Amino acid sequence: MFAIIALVLIALVAALVVLSFAVHVLFSPWLLLLAVAGILAWIKFRPRRSHR
Repeated sequence: MFAIIALVLIALVAALVVLSFAVHVLFSPWLLLLAVAGILAWIKFRPRRSHR
């Protein structure tokens, strides 16, 4: 019984660590700035289809 409870606790802690790491990476200001800069660069330098 104790082993099952310990495994559940370890799984919960591992899931919390992974989730907090994912949230930290997703909402990191540097990554947000990089994403915005990449989107702006793509809009600015993409080949235009309506080329008259």
